[in-house]
Amino acid sequence: MKDPYMGQVLVGTKNYEFRRYCMKPSVERIWFYRTAPYSAITHVSEILPARTRDPDDPLEEDGLGNAEFNNRHKDWRGYDFAYRILSVYELRRPIRFSEMKSRHGIKIPPRGLVYLPQTIAKAVPWQKQKLILDRKGKGHGRSSEEDRDGAHSEPGTQCSFSAPNLGTDLRG
Repeated sequence: MKDPYMGQVLVGTKNYEFRRYCMKPSVERIWFYRTAPYSAITHVSEILPARTRDPDDPLEEDGLGNAEFNNRHKDWRGYDFAYRILSVYELRRPIRFSEMKSRHGIKIPPRGLVYLPQTIAKAVPWQKQKLILDRKGKGHGRSSEEDRDGAHSEPGTQCSFSAPNLGTDLRG
């Protein structure tokens, strides 16, 4: 993901990730790979399952891109899936591409849909990272008790990376 788009996620002005494809329902988090000068995974977000464009059930227009998604703006053509961002965690130690390559078998910088290797999931427990944005208390997600109990932290949970696209970071 390129700046300033990551900044929009971090401060909460961008509250949905928009994608050209529907991720598996088991995907509960997006790990953000930031391009140069970072070249590292720096953040992880919990998400809700995909929503599609539905004139009878539009997204709340409370975030960047939401109105464009609802109105099928020409720049959003093909971005038919919206994932509500519930939380954003900052990794206490970013995972540089060199480490991803040497320790986790990732041969090229992540672009598009790439599932998180289990070696990263085990080495970097997402729920132990620094919470910087939490929308779960606003009726949009899983309960705090579920998260504290680790109900969604099992090693088999699928996650995806996010890499740049369409001016906002839309892949994962």
